[in-house]
Parts: sequence; C-alpha cells; structure tokens
Amino acid sequence: MSERELVGTVQVDSGEIAIVDPSLILQMEDFLKVSTGFGEGTFPVYFEKDDAEGGYGKSRIIIELGPMKK
Repeated sequence: MSERELVGTVQVDSGEIAIVDPSLILQMEDFLKVSTGFGEGTFPVYFEKDDAEGGYGKSRIIIELGPMKK
C-alpha cells in the first residue's frame, strides 16, 4: 500500500522545472530540466512511499503538472 503526502508546491515562471543537488547549485553542471507543458504556474509536490512486505518499497517525488486544484 502506498502513502502520498503533499510536501509543498513549486512556483514556475519559465515553463521548466530544474532538479538539482543543492551543493551543485552554484556550478549548475548536473541538473535535469523538465518542461511543465503548461508554462508558468504553481504545481503541487508529493512524496509517495510504498510499503512492501519485508520493508522493501519504492519512494518517489511526484510533481503534478497541471492546474492546481483549490
């Protein structure tokens, strides 16, 4: 069974989200850019954890790219 928790939001002005290690932020060498497909906006960020038998599950960070529900 998986648990999903809203951990915050990300504000986007450029239409792209960059995923980067904070220690590399000044160098900006290794990062992943993802287009939102919607341009600018505020997008919810979730942390999801799957609890599998024996304690071996997968965790993921989910950024929902689409209009935020109010």
